[in-house]
Amino acid sequence: MKKIFYPLLLLLALLPAVTACDEESGEINEYANWKARNDAAFATRLDEAKTAIAEARNQYGDAWEDHCDWRILRTYLLPESAEAKSTDSIPVQILERGTGSGCPLYTDSVRVNFLVRLLPTELHPEGEIVSHSGYSNEPEDIFSKDFGIPSILLVSNTIEGFTTAVMSMHIGDRWRVFIPWSLGYGASTASVIPGYSMLEYEIQLKSYYRKGTVPDRWN
Repeated sequence: MKKIFYPLLLLLALLPAVTACDEESGEINEYANWKARNDAAFATRLDEAKTAIAEARNQYGDAWEDHCDWRILRTYLLPESAEAKSTDSIPVQILERGTGSGCPLYTDSVRVNFLVRLLPTELHPEGEIVSHSGYSNEPEDIFSKDFGIPSILLVSNTIEGFTTAVMSMHIGDRWRVFIPWSLGYGASTASVIPGYSMLEYEIQLKSYYRKGTVPDRWN
């Protein structure tokens, strides 16, 4: 994987991180410099993951994964022998560790609790939630054992970053996944998601089903 050039990151970080105001209408444009802001935010998260992993490897050697809550996953579409850019990978922060032994396959369907946030803005300081499982958009409800209603998704019918992440998850895992726009919805606006958006997913894998298996009823 190519190294990140820190002068470039510094330049991106110095770009306006706040929303702009339309001089004519007085309305806030929360998506001003959107691509640069999202690129800088993703680079920061990737660097955070790299630093945590390097420190854990240095301290714990081969047992680093037991002592580090960060992972970096390369897109499933890229062969191991291929040279990768930083945006060919996704940083993952482990929030809860599951006990399942296997992982979903590309041809499987999965049952997941999830929410998707955009980059924080002046109007949405915690990041606007643009999609979620269940009926409530409150995180405590989405991931509640009592009120959470998981969605059933085909692994092969989701964005590249989501597919990459869920194929490495075990039942019970709950991850925060940072997906660059290149592995998400790209440069074009998709519904309420502006082009060039880094997506912050929170995903909890509840179960998965091999091809041809009908998912059981959720209780």
